[in-house]
Amino acid sequence: MTFWQMVIAFVIVYLCVYALIGRICQCIEHCATARAYSKFRENGVLVTMDAVEAGIEKSNKEKRDVGEKI
Repeated sequence: MTFWQMVIAFVIVYLCVYALIGRICQCIEHCATARAYSKFRENGVLVTMDAVEAGIEKSNKEKRDVGEKI
């Protein structure tokens, strides 16, 4: 194998491993989200996307307010 063939092979292997790790991390994240959502449902808490969005907006507003006070 020439030097350039080895470089190209290394780049291909690196990209494949990077993509595989990305997919595994995404799967872990989705599983954790599903578990958390099921715990909310078990406890009788109704979670809607509107409520989540409102919570995120409220959190961002509080962070901005704290930043302005400092």
